[in-house]
Amino acid sequence: MDGVCPLPTTGTSSQIFANALQFFASTQCLITENWPLDAEIPNHALFDFIIVGAGSAGCVLANRLSEVEKWKVLLIEAGDDPPVESIIPALNRGIFGTKYDWQYYTAKNNRTNKANVNETVYWPRGKMLGGSSGINAMLYVHGNDYDYKLWYDQGNKEWHPNIVRRYFKKAEKLQAQQLLKDTRIAENYGRHGPLNIDIFNSTIRTITENIVGSWNEIGIKKVPDLNTANVLGSGIITATVSYGQRVSTASAYLNTARNRPNLHVIKNSFVTKILLSHGKAKKAYGVEVDRNGNTMTFLANFEVIVSAGTINTPQLLMLSGVGPKEHLISKDIQCKVNLPGVGKNLQDHLIVPVTIYGDQPEETDTIKQYFESIQYLYERKGYLGETSVTDALAFYSLDNNATYPLFQNHVIIFPKNSSNVQMYLNKIARYKNVVTESVLENSRNHALYLFLFNLLHPKSNGDILLKSSNPTEYPLINANYFNDAMDLEAAARGIKKITKLVNTKYFQSIGGYLGRMRWPECDNFELDSLDYWKCICINMVITVYHPVGTARMGSDPNTSVVDSRLRVHGVKSLRVIDASVMPNITSGNTNGPVIMIAERGSDIIKEDHY
Repeated sequence: MDGVCPLPTTGTSSQIFANALQFFASTQCLITENWPLDAEIPNHALFDFIIVGAGSAGCVLANRLSEVEKWKVLLIEAGDDPPVESIIPALNRGIFGTKYDWQYYTAKNNRTNKANVNETVYWPRGKMLGGSSGINAMLYVHGNDYDYKLWYDQGNKEWHPNIVRRYFKKAEKLQAQQLLKDTRIAENYGRHGPLNIDIFNSTIRTITENIVGSWNEIGIKKVPDLNTANVLGSGIITATVSYGQRVSTASAYLNTARNRPNLHVIKNSFVTKILLSHGKAKKAYGVEVDRNGNTMTFLANFEVIVSAGTINTPQLLMLSGVGPKEHLISKDIQCKVNLPGVGKNLQDHLIVPVTIYGDQPEETDTIKQYFESIQYLYERKGYLGETSVTDALAFYSLDNNATYPLFQNHVIIFPKNSSNVQMYLNKIARYKNVVTESVLENSRNHALYLFLFNLLHPKSNGDILLKSSNPTEYPLINANYFNDAMDLEAAARGIKKITKLVNTKYFQSIGGYLGRMRWPECDNFELDSLDYWKCICINMVITVYHPVGTARMGSDPNTSVVDSRLRVHGVKSLRVIDASVMPNITSGNTNGPVIMIAERGSDIIKEDHY
């Protein structure tokens, strides 16, 4: 169809339709937010607090600290305003590989990822206001109480599960009407915070409910709300979404504070060094920034707060002379504070793909999708208003009566012959052709239910190391997936529990079957055997984008980077507040816990200074 129809007309009808199309085309310009302006700051300007990184944590800190009117706050972001694709929930993958993404890759280790291009794993990270809260799948998970008990039991007394729950509530504004009707669920969430929490208005709810029912059938109990159930069971998860638009920390925390005269935000400004005083007693007094090609210095009266994320935070600390002494010397960096734990304790939620095929859903109706695109422009509904993965999740262990989840399942549903299958396999997972073709052979005539198996509490740890003293050179990311043999055994057994889904009523009704992902090393193993899955795990493991722990909190400077109040050991006036401070990774998606950490950290700072 070329838009021209040779029918007799007076022109009235064609003008009506042309005006309508022009109207809908122009409404895309309304998909925006009131982002803060880029402030003009003179060199050597003095602030009370300088926050490095306007990501999931940094935006929260900027809002909460600028609540104190007498405090002058500077927020520094390396990226720019988020693009439209960040606001529209279904289009987040359109940000991957662009200037709004740091585009990190893990280091090749000659052990894992033989089936991935270059034997590396792609780690997208948000480079914009809101950071990775502007690029993620928006799934909002608290974690399990035992996660925070582990933190507390390691001497981090500021992080008892009861305290943690209070700060989740401080952040939240639950909007999901069906959840608010249940008193127990409603009491588990906050009602008056800046962060809108809702349920996606899904266009495939019948299918996702069938998936949840299938999990329930194999012993992963269906629950009304996963967070209220302490992330045990299966169900539809809450999300940082409101009326069909993403709720990032930039939109929730930064935009609402943008007109405060004491809050200053600068963008496209890359912090290259934390300035530390000379002499034995080290104190952070400012930062050095590359801003539009110019080197500038900004000074801090009270504190410098690093919220640059699990990769950039340890990199910046080490570039500034804070880190493992021998490693810094090897990069010609003067070691000012010997902290061996900087960059260590890298933990991530790995995922392993499990391909289940079926006769439904049928091929995508392109015309229907066009209409839904117009529907989204008009009322923020349709497929564009939901996450690019589904919002159906399962948390489980090998024992159905366990009180702590060991595994998590996401699922992506691709209709028959979907072009998105190849996009995902090539662009996101980056599998080599033999793997991709083995999936495409099945997905051309069948729908693909891509179950993403997630090992929640890996024993394998990695690290972040500098390649050089050049701030613009990306660091080495050693993920070390399956470095501990116990992880491999646990993952294979956890996956085998999920493959039982093909025997459930729903999957039987659509002719469901488990597909083989071909790879030469794995092809001789029996499909669905433990050896097969161990082989797939080692060769095809990727990430679900939850790196944490590289500036862990604890009381021992030999093994941790910050104390329980998030102060860097051995340096006055310097804190780290982001995902890197987690001593142990939480159960589930990590964006919610990072926002909680920033809420708690903000109050700790206020307690210390106000």
